[in-house]
Amino acid sequence: MTNMAQASLASFEPLIPKVADLLADDPTLQAFFQNLTPGYQREWARFIFGVKAQATQQRHIVKMREVFQAGYKSKRAYDSRPKA
Repeated sequence: MTNMAQASLASFEPLIPKVADLLADDPTLQAFFQNLTPGYQREWARFIFGVKAQATQQRHIVKMREVFQAGYKSKRAYDSRPKA
């Protein structure tokens, strides 16, 4: 079991504004995030803030941006997309 699975998804809700702040330099991506349902927003907050290592957190931020730029709401959907 991973660390991310140990904390409840609801416990990450207060961190949703911090996720939006991480996207402040790109209004398009920030708007995409803000238009997601609260459930997706909580998943992204857990994906980013549910890890301890700063380097891992930075990799997760990069991955989130990549997923949003591709037009996907979740990493799970992005990872299961048809590969070219």
